[in-house]
Amino acid sequence: MAKKSGSKSMKRLSAPRSWDIERKSQRFIIKPSPGPYSTSNSYPLGVALRDLLHLVQNKREIDNVLSHAQVLVDGVARSDAAFPVGLFNVIEVPKEGVAYRLIPSSDGLAARKVAKEQANLKLCRINSKSKITGGRIQYGFHDGRSLLNNGLSLSPGDAVLMKVPEQSVVSSVKLSKGSLGLVLSGERAGQVGKISDVKKGTVSRERMVTISLSGGETELPARLIFPVGTETPAIEVQP
Repeated sequence: MAKKSGSKSMKRLSAPRSWDIERKSQRFIIKPSPGPYSTSNSYPLGVALRDLLHLVQNKREIDNVLSHAQVLVDGVARSDAAFPVGLFNVIEVPKEGVAYRLIPSSDGLAARKVAKEQANLKLCRINSKSKITGGRIQYGFHDGRSLLNNGLSLSPGDAVLMKVPEQSVVSSVKLSKGSLGLVLSGERAGQVGKISDVKKGTVSRERMVTISLSGGETELPARLIFPVGTETPAIEVQP
């Protein structure tokens, strides 16, 4: 009989290079479940707890804390060690009084400790906008969330600051001239700069953003820029 699905295991040596893990300590590592993030742009929750945050030491401890609902991701208790966590997800352990936000860096996703008052705030970038039955507007976000809101006048590429897990919108920021943009990948990943221009895309060229960074002004594809605020970032997005 043919296989009905892919392998459920992953070798450490074949894990994405963006994962901050030891490659030769053990043969296998937790493989992330399917979700809104690609494997290279996320961590399985268990790997994040053990290898990135160093809150547990082994798989037995991972299973123990998750089975007792001691770990929250964006305010929701998660029990699956393979659950994928990615950009701006907040991993919180209330019993220990700590919360960490995953942010971009030149080496991949990094963890930043956040204050308790920011643990329930999350920036979400709009990936899609569509009109559904009844003429209502539905927004789809980078982390797989969706939201019905006719009061927002936003476009794909813009972002909203929302409270999680209730998904109530606090504010919004457009991908436009004068906004602050965060670089998501590459050598300058994690840097924040002022956007000076946004060029519309064409059939042969994607939308481009001109942004001022520490190394000078540069032009990057809009898909690599995440708007995070106007005068200051809406949340802490740098190490």
